[in-house]
Amino acid sequence: MHPQGANGLIRVEVLGPVRAWNGEVELDLGAPRQRAVLAVLASRVGRPVARGELIDGLWGEQAPVSAEGSVHTYVAGLRRALEPDRTHRAPAKVLANAGSGYVLRLADGQLDLVAFEQHLRRTRLAATSDDVDTALRNVEAAVNLWRGTPLSGIPGPFSEFERTRLTEMYLTALEQRAELMLRTGRDAEVVAELSRIVHEHPLREQLRGLLMTALYRSGRQAEALEVYGETRRHLAEELGVEPGPELRGLHERILTNEAALSGTSTPRPTERVTTRRVVPAQLPHDMGGFTGREAELVQLEQFLAGDDNVVRIAAIDGSGGIGKTALAVHFAHRIAERFPDGQLYVNLRGFDPQQPPLVPGDALGQLLRGLGVDAQQVSTDPDEQAGMFRSMVAGKKMLVLLDNAASTDQVRSLLPGSASCVVLVTSRNRLGGLVARDGAHRITLGVLSEAESVSLLEHSIGAQRVAAEPAAVSALVARCGHLPLALRIVASNLADRRHLTVDDLVESLSIEQDRLDVLSAPDDESTAVRGVFSWSYHACKPEATRTFRLLGLHPGPDISTAAAAALTGRPVPVIRRVLDGLAGGHLIEEVGRDRYRLHDLVRVYAAERAEDEETEAERRAAVYRLVQWYLHTAHLADRLLMPQRRPVPLEQPVQHCLPQRLENYEQALAWLVAERMNLVAICLHAHESGDHDTAWRLASVLHGFFQLRSHWEDWAVTHRAGLASARAVNKPGAVTVLLTSLGGAYWHHCQYDEALRCYEEALRLSREIGDRQCTATALNDLGAAYADTDRAEEALEHFRQSLEIFAELGDRGCEGMAMYNMAKTHQGLGQFDTALGHLCESLDLVRQTGDRRCEAAGLTEFAAIHHVIGRLDEARAQAVHALEIFNELGDRHGAARVLRTLGAVQRDSGEPEAARQSWTRALEVFDELGAPQAEEISALLAELG
Repeated sequence: MHPQGANGLIRVEVLGPVRAWNGEVELDLGAPRQRAVLAVLASRVGRPVARGELIDGLWGEQAPVSAEGSVHTYVAGLRRALEPDRTHRAPAKVLANAGSGYVLRLADGQLDLVAFEQHLRRTRLAATSDDVDTALRNVEAAVNLWRGTPLSGIPGPFSEFERTRLTEMYLTALEQRAELMLRTGRDAEVVAELSRIVHEHPLREQLRGLLMTALYRSGRQAEALEVYGETRRHLAEELGVEPGPELRGLHERILTNEAALSGTSTPRPTERVTTRRVVPAQLPHDMGGFTGREAELVQLEQFLAGDDNVVRIAAIDGSGGIGKTALAVHFAHRIAERFPDGQLYVNLRGFDPQQPPLVPGDALGQLLRGLGVDAQQVSTDPDEQAGMFRSMVAGKKMLVLLDNAASTDQVRSLLPGSASCVVLVTSRNRLGGLVARDGAHRITLGVLSEAESVSLLEHSIGAQRVAAEPAAVSALVARCGHLPLALRIVASNLADRRHLTVDDLVESLSIEQDRLDVLSAPDDESTAVRGVFSWSYHACKPEATRTFRLLGLHPGPDISTAAAAALTGRPVPVIRRVLDGLAGGHLIEEVGRDRYRLHDLVRVYAAERAEDEETEAERRAAVYRLVQWYLHTAHLADRLLMPQRRPVPLEQPVQHCLPQRLENYEQALAWLVAERMNLVAICLHAHESGDHDTAWRLASVLHGFFQLRSHWEDWAVTHRAGLASARAVNKPGAVTVLLTSLGGAYWHHCQYDEALRCYEEALRLSREIGDRQCTATALNDLGAAYADTDRAEEALEHFRQSLEIFAELGDRGCEGMAMYNMAKTHQGLGQFDTALGHLCESLDLVRQTGDRRCEAAGLTEFAAIHHVIGRLDEARAQAVHALEIFNELGDRHGAARVLRTLGAVQRDSGEPEAARQSWTRALEVFDELGAPQAEEISALLAELG
């Protein structure tokens, strides 16, 4: 059924100005860009066109932020014009939704472009069968559909490209008609027709050859020779070349009055075989100094040696600037001699900044011409082109390199059918369909290793220059993110400017915001890092581009799907699909389940886009949602990890950033481990940006985790920032809490004086503000510090005071912790019975509150005392029990401490090998944490021999 309007059949014309009719009534198609939307849809009639393709076709790289909304508006306007009587809820019949885009539904007779192509197809079929009359009738029908410059007045990259393509088809049709007219003796008509056209297209030799033939047959030899002379002058002036061999041959035949030119057979100047024997060698030049990628080259060799019963396809994907084309071309040159029938190359322009992606029909035309098929013999029907291509390469050993593909659909019709052929495809997208349906072997490129990066520089600027500044070279390749394109740009700068040192270039790259300016190639914008990233960015749909640029505001090294949902204010299922799409286009990298990362240089580009395309209010709102999500989720994790700790007061979470759901200790610890570096970055960012309430609260809720996992540096840096923020907003209660916590971080760093100053200030301030809980905590912490510095009497006095306050407050857990510290102090004095008594009391108290970490610490001290007094079996049992708890909790430092005691018990029980194993495990942890106990354990292992 043909789509109809109220007055009759819908008709659309694009072979001239874009126009449409409903029956006999011409429709108002609106503004030029709205007509441009119809033109793009008409070029793909019956097939879906994604919104992103429409945006690219209308604006290219200059698409505004409002582009997607504008497309919606234009489509709505076209629907009103094409189907004015359609109700809002009724499905569209002419211009319908199709997935993430639209489809124009017109039958064959409703679009002049379709009719034009059908007439040309029938012309070729009839000419092949020597049915000249039918061929001539169809080509004349095709030419008569032309109404001037196609898509005239339509703006945008698509219309420019399509005008060129359609004009070429029109001229080819005129040439076919002239040939057929000459075959039927209509020489005078050809002269009249072509005399005007050759002046409009003076460099088209085929048209001039036909005009020369027609003039000669009409008895106008001198004029025919004058056309040749004029042609020769034009070609020399415009292109600096001579006429081609066919036109020169025709000139000679006219000069000699060849009799065959006077007949009504097919004229000799256009007589061509369908193909000529050609062995294409179209590979671009191999990149000089190609280095690295050894593992990938091995994979490609293995792929080449695979199943030779099917077409072998290798799909090389990766982000912009990662070196996909360089690898593919280098490998293609390495294996070229294995393909004696030739090597074909097509740049599919999937992410070209200047031109739209190559449509399969045009790509097939290039491949066929590369095989020697004359341009006029190439069908305009993509299916016919694909069939001809497969036929021509069948049984031949050919290598086909399809570079810069945008999608699987762009590639699939270009695949040979013969197992003797090999195909290499490069793309910034994953081309999952090519892998799943066509059996392609995927190779995903990452950045270069440091050694490969340095090697690349050596090939470009010389090994001597690299060796002269090894530290600067290492810093340089790191600043370039080991991205091949960035490395080649800096290498070019160094090679061109001999006075420039590597250290100079490192310094110029030190400011992250300016890094992309430095990594530009002034003589070739297509190789500038920023430009390469922009091609991928503008190929994305609007929601993906918004998500991408907001990711540039995230201060941490990676991001989870849930965090990205908070950042963007979108639901998790929606943002998961968006992130998968960005990862598929290699703008971001998937580093784990629901976890993504941006390359350092891509992050800089994303931040630039956010700065340019988001308002300050939008950026602040996005970051605020993100930090609140981290704060509230970290708070929830802290409550599950250490419920006995005093909770940090929080306001209600803002909309769209509810904390991640965590249900137990294991989930809380796993989340904190995964997000540790992000949490540190968020805390520091909040402090630096003036969000002081978030900074001090986040530092406070992270204290327990950092202590548990012995992340002392993170503990110190976040608490210094949090403390400064608490002071900035005059929160004395928060200041005291953070001072005592920061003191613990300093103590673990062996910065004893700084720790004591923190404890003493916390004690003084807590007494000033009357915070009894903080006073007792500061007394306990100060007492532990005194005990460790041989000030036992002062320590015990502070413990007694803290115990009184904790008992008064009813804080059984903290009372048990103070009792534990008192027991340790008595142990240090050799008062083992007193120490054991306090430990028993401490264990009773912490078990009542469920504080398993304090319980394990108490068992460790029990084991140590029993070891000293010779009760080795009890010591072993207590140490093993403590180790089990520490391992369950994920407390590595606690586990290492109890392993030190267990090893001593095992040594003194006559089990030196067991002792060695325990101390070796302890040493691994202490070494990793940079703990001072590592030296003691090393000495113990040395004593074992």
